[in-house]
This record gives sequence, structure tokens and C-alpha cells, in this order.
Amino acid sequence: MQAVGTVVVCGAAPAQDAAQLDGTALSCEALPADFRAIKQAQGGSLLFALLDDAGDPSLAAAAKALRILRRRGGGEALLVLPALPATPGPQAISRLQRAAQLTCACAVQPVAPASWADAVRCFVEPLAVYGLAGVDAREIHALVRPRAAVLHASLDVLPEARDLLVSCRLRPSASLRELDEAARSAAERAPGAKLILAGPEVSPDDGPRVLAASLF
Repeated sequence: MQAVGTVVVCGAAPAQDAAQLDGTALSCEALPADFRAIKQAQGGSLLFALLDDAGDPSLAAAAKALRILRRRGGGEALLVLPALPATPGPQAISRLQRAAQLTCACAVQPVAPASWADAVRCFVEPLAVYGLAGVDAREIHALVRPRAAVLHASLDVLPEARDLLVSCRLRPSASLRELDEAARSAAERAPGAKLILAGPEVSPDDGPRVLAASLF
């Protein structure tokens, strides 16, 4: 059976962060940035490259790794860059769009405290983890194409976004009210965006309660 995600980890900091991910629950395989290992792996339905810098050499290596995994049966690709301390402005978004074009991947920029692992969770959990609100897998895959995305560990979605993926990471005692409130808040902040809302169930100590990707 194909894994939901294949995660290529480039650098010590992304590796430490990705170690928090439950590969079994998320149906994800983590790989080092070793082309011998990558050439032997089977690509997941989503492919991730977690980078510790956004320089051209790193982008070129990520593009090569993702290209190999696509040939190994992998699906849509996401490039996850180091987190910024604040929401990126127009120039940073332009750099993200360039990274997306160079790698033929959806370039995701987390905003602290969101992290590399949170970017994986945001896109993989709706496909792999049961919850109060399910989504059609085709909706998630349709979002992932070469373009820029900004990830918040909150409902700070960006009003200029074309699409929103909001994952309400619900605790076992949660109710549908949390989903309703998140949907209302996202619609108010970005009224022109298409919203995809998910509600995977997670343990009480498993990171942010909300992950929101604004896609351009």
C-alpha cells in the first residue's frame, strides 16, 4: 500500500523537528537527504522536502530528490522552508513563488511557532487521521501544485489567499462547535478564498490546536 507521505529531511534542524512525527499514525516515511536511499524508496501520495535553508543549492537538491520520488510513484510535492518570525510580506512571497517554480512544488513558508513538522501534519493528517470532519483526498491533492503557501499555527489566514486549508486538530473531547467557529473565522478573514476544513483527532499534547495554510 502506498504511504500517504514521503518526507525527505535536509539538515539537522528539520531532522530533529520531523522526529516528532508519528510515522505509523500518519502513514509517512522519513528519508535522509541521501540519493541512494531516495532512489530505493517508494514515493508517497504526497512528497515533502524539508529544508534548513532556502539557497539555490538546497533548492536544486530538493528538486532532484522530489523528481526521483515522482518517478518512484510519488504524487504531488511540497517544499517546506525554515519558519519566519513574522508573516512574510510581498517580497518574501515572491521568493516563495520562485522556489515553487524552480522545484515544481508547492513552497510552504511556516510562520513561528509553526514548524516543518506542522507543515507535514497540516497536509497529511486530513488524509491519514480519523476525525470529526473528513475531507475528500482529491481536494487536498488539488491544492498541492507549484505555488506559494504560508502556514500559521493559528487562524491567522491571509485575506489575499486563493485557497485555505484549515486543520482543526481536535482533542478527544472536542465538539463540532470548534469546527463551526474555525470555519466562520476563516471565512471572515479571507472571504474570497475557497476553504477546505478538516478535523483530525489528536492527543492532548500533540502540538498546535489549529494549522492553517493560506495558498496563493
